Amino acid sequence: MPSAQSSKDNLLERVFAYRAFDLRDRFPQPLETFRQALECLQSDDAYLPDMSGEIVAYLRDGRALHIPEHFFIRHSGNSSAVISPKENDQVCEAVYAWLLDKLSQDSNDSLDASTVRPARLNILLDQCDPNAPEPDDIQAWQQMRDVGREIIDSPSREDIWEEAVQLMGEAKARRWMKAAHSQLDGKTPNLSIEEDLARVYELVSQMRTGTR
Repeated sequence: MPSAQSSKDNLLERVFAYRAFDLRDRFPQPLETFRQALECLQSDDAYLPDMSGEIVAYLRDGRALHIPEHFFIRHSGNSSAVISPKENDQVCEAVYAWLLDKLSQDSNDSLDASTVRPARLNILLDQCDPNAPEPDDIQAWQQMRDVGREIIDSPSREDIWEEAVQLMGEAKARRWMKAAHSQLDGKTPNLSIEEDLARVYELVSQMRTGTR
């Protein structure tokens, strides 16, 4: 008869990778553990992780689970901060307990992994092999230079964030970036930025002009 520990291990094996997201997507690599993803957000490389930080667990069946931010971001009034490394052991234990609960119940909280940044799941799968070369189209995209009016007119993630902060203040802007929106097909601005950055910027602009 399998032990309780082996049953837990089998459930957690359904997670094949984790990813950490900050405002500038500085951590594109898939990670083996939640702790590694957390340490990315705690690193000096992270950009505004307290405002836009997310950690996603990707499942082998093509789904994904967003780890609730309350595990790794602390809020106090209008301020927020990523937890300190000295809390990592406790937080990792709590997150794995949460994952076990979700996986054992076959939770409806999971999403189609192809709708979570990055949009193409096959890229993530390829990157799980550290020796796998990047796809040709990704290499071409990375080497592409901006041309013409794209340099002037294309909004950036920072443009969207700054516009939202001016309209709502930092605390409300952070919540807005992580809340599902009907005009974004039920997705959050954080997720929609990857697929259609201009559409998210347009939505923020409409809020400013009151034309929503």
